Amino acid sequence: MHGRFGVRAGLVAAVAVTLAGLLTGCGGGGDAAGRTTIRFVWWGNEDRAKATKAAVELFMKDNPGITVQTEYAGYDAYFQKLSTQVAGGASPDLVQLDRATLGEYQHRRVLADLSEFTGRTIDVSGIAPALLAGGQVEGKQYAVPGGQTTQMLAYDAGVFTKAGVAPPSGPGQSWTWAQFGDGLRKVAATGVAGTTDFGWAIDWFEVWLHQRGKQLYTGDGKLGFTAADLTQFWTLTGGLRAAKAVTAPEVTTKMDGSMPNSGLVTKRAGSEINYDSSLSAYLAGYGPGIKAAPLPSDGPTSGMAAMPPVTFAVAQRSAHKEAAAKLLSFLVNNPEAGKVLGVVRGLPPNTAIREQVCGAAQAATKAVCDYEKSVADRIGPATGLWPTGSAAVKRDFQRGYDDVIFGRTSVADGAARVVQTAQQALGS
Repeated sequence: MHGRFGVRAGLVAAVAVTLAGLLTGCGGGGDAAGRTTIRFVWWGNEDRAKATKAAVELFMKDNPGITVQTEYAGYDAYFQKLSTQVAGGASPDLVQLDRATLGEYQHRRVLADLSEFTGRTIDVSGIAPALLAGGQVEGKQYAVPGGQTTQMLAYDAGVFTKAGVAPPSGPGQSWTWAQFGDGLRKVAATGVAGTTDFGWAIDWFEVWLHQRGKQLYTGDGKLGFTAADLTQFWTLTGGLRAAKAVTAPEVTTKMDGSMPNSGLVTKRAGSEINYDSSLSAYLAGYGPGIKAAPLPSDGPTSGMAAMPPVTFAVAQRSAHKEAAAKLLSFLVNNPEAGKVLGVVRGLPPNTAIREQVCGAAQAATKAVCDYEKSVADRIGPATGLWPTGSAAVKRDFQRGYDDVIFGRTSVADGAARVVQTAQQALGS
């Protein structure tokens, strides 16, 4: 996932570490000439890194008094390093977070309340209120969306055509879970798994829950599903695994949101569920044959939602919060930056920049714009920020699924264990 949701040990280390170091000062500094130096870090693949660095170069050209040092890594490595930097009092000034980590970091009071900058240094007037809410915690703006994304099935059109499977591809088109399963079995009959086993990620379980009128977390931060719900979901994926319609355990267990470990990119599967903010990475890593389709649903509710794949936040005790806020606003609102960034973090969050980017879109950018347009009638509002403890829940969900697919536990016992550890992580 380009908006990234790898959930191995690094994620938990990132959010569980003592964050007091951030409160003692962080980021870059200044020089004798009066230039300010700030540090900006993010996770993502090479396409995101290249575009982001180019946007930062534009910012420094427009702001010659500010030097920006950049760092990036894969999701897990990113949070491992960030946790070390934070604990050592050397946190970057501007950081990239997501639904599972924004609440965690804010809960430890290490993020700046951006209210003092919005309307002044940071312009949020071009961002839809529902999307902007993705950076709010307890009514305060602690982060600003870096884009808009929704869920998709990325698939190799050639592989699916060879198998005689035509996924829905236009406004008003959809497919049921049964039709999806039948299609995956047909693809599997050609010699490649129909899709990467999607039981590993709590993100896709959340979509499945929403289709049934349920939720991952309640409004007060408690667990919103039962062991019976998860058992049903993992029984669904288990049936597909038994038919070899999804990837084998040794492929699934490597999933961490990165392209090198993707079942689709490594050609172990003909498709993969992800966020459309990753579509450009698939096209770069796999080739131009990749298309996007909506997720299956058995009812009128798709479970898909428009949400920020990432958010940008400023460290509470950054010595250069004003400069970091200025960079944040530039990335979100500057037309030239919008052209350079394209859709590497999903559709631009600023609606005017989005229209500009999609209006001139080609290749990967056009693919993302076209896909979001095709499913606009099926996308619901953002599902809200995940509560403190959700990072541990995400990790334990994947670990629990590993135990199931490798036969170390039954589906029912694995689901029960996930629910039990989730309740503990959430303080239920």
